[in-house]
Amino acid sequence: MHSFAAAALLALGGIAAVPAFAGQAHVAGLQDGQTYRQLIVKFVPGSAPARHAAAVDASLRRAGLGLAAGQSAPALKRLRRMAIGSDVVTSDVPLSRAQTQALIRRIADDPNVEWVQADLPVDITALPNDTRFAEQWDMADSAVGVRAPSAWDTSDGSGAVVAVVDTGIVSHPDLNGNVIAGYDMLSLSDGGDGDGRDPNPTDTVYAPSLPHGTHVAGTVAAVTGNGIGVAGVAPGVKIVPVRVVGRGSGSFTSDLADGIVWASGGRVAGVPANPNPADVINLSVGTLSACTQTPAWQAAINTATANGTIVVAGAGNNNVDVRGFTPASCNNVITVAASDQGGRRAWYSGYGAGIDITAPGGESCSPASEFFPLGRFVNKPQDCTRQHLTQGILSTYSGNRYEYLDGTSMATPHVVGAVALIQTASPTPRTFEQVRQILAATARPISTANCPGGCGAGLVDAAAAVARARSVAP
Repeated sequence: MHSFAAAALLALGGIAAVPAFAGQAHVAGLQDGQTYRQLIVKFVPGSAPARHAAAVDASLRRAGLGLAAGQSAPALKRLRRMAIGSDVVTSDVPLSRAQTQALIRRIADDPNVEWVQADLPVDITALPNDTRFAEQWDMADSAVGVRAPSAWDTSDGSGAVVAVVDTGIVSHPDLNGNVIAGYDMLSLSDGGDGDGRDPNPTDTVYAPSLPHGTHVAGTVAAVTGNGIGVAGVAPGVKIVPVRVVGRGSGSFTSDLADGIVWASGGRVAGVPANPNPADVINLSVGTLSACTQTPAWQAAINTATANGTIVVAGAGNNNVDVRGFTPASCNNVITVAASDQGGRRAWYSGYGAGIDITAPGGESCSPASEFFPLGRFVNKPQDCTRQHLTQGILSTYSGNRYEYLDGTSMATPHVVGAVALIQTASPTPRTFEQVRQILAATARPISTANCPGGCGAGLVDAAAAVARARSVAP
């Protein structure tokens, strides 16, 4: 680690003039009332800071010129270099929104800097004999289900690997048979696991993993035909759990970006290589910011795509246009909206021209009206006035239980499972664009009345997608 004095908190006389070749200062996503301690800095390839850690110190010392009289700069440390080639920098004190914006802009003044962003926190989005399969309306061969049973006549996903980049996973008898080695990418000890990065994506010794990732993984690949519990969309798939979201304040964009790269088979310094690179990555996580303002996300996704991995992400749960949500608004992502038990857009789901496909996300609760006005920010469960738990998505949960949850987090793994079925049914694996075209060509359209704002091509149809993958040449 390398220490250095940091840039302006509130610079005397305002921000200095920007050089002709200044880097991009990405300040979107910062909010009043929140504090920030980490930044991601990308230096220009070939520049001294990009090649030498000592030059990083010098670059950021220069950024500290012009501090207000009597005001001390925070002590910053370069934590590590990310898999995408950027540096993670942390402050010894929390910084306000205004202070963080000033710091980002000051660092971006250096012509050696390509871009700077805050390291934003990440939030969490033949019939089987499984005893609770009848409760899985989302899986059914019906007008509102994904038609998984009909797809299984052709493909169950065997041979495919799906990385669930999420909160990690816990032991569950209906899931363990399909889980292989993963990794905990949380770099800080305050992620709720008592330590840093390690090969244990559960870390239950210190604090149980949040059950979100376990629920998502069950929708993709719960063991099917074992006489218990639930079924997954692609029960032949193997799951690689990658823990990037923890309890408390320990979840950062930088960890998630490294997790995406690692899951796809890319190299992450200090971490053993993934022996089972993912064919598909499930991202049921995100942040309220456009991808154009969070380049670390896009760089990681581009790396995964170059490695041959297909990335699928949820559209968010705030009833806003998906162009303002990351990673759903990034390039090289299949973006998923959520539908309810009636086949309509779920009241909370993101929408817009950026949606590729829709899948069951359920509504465990709902407001009095079917839809809020477009763009009216909503917050589950505060806006719920009606409870109907079993209209959610049933899947695996902590404590060997099964629970109903709802959200685009629950919609996304339905599409991930369908992609795994496509890839294993096709004579040769399809490219990202080919998979997206297959999903779109076989989707069941949703009317404008049932999906104000736009739901992409419509509701995913796993059976039709598998049939097209087998019959239409790449």
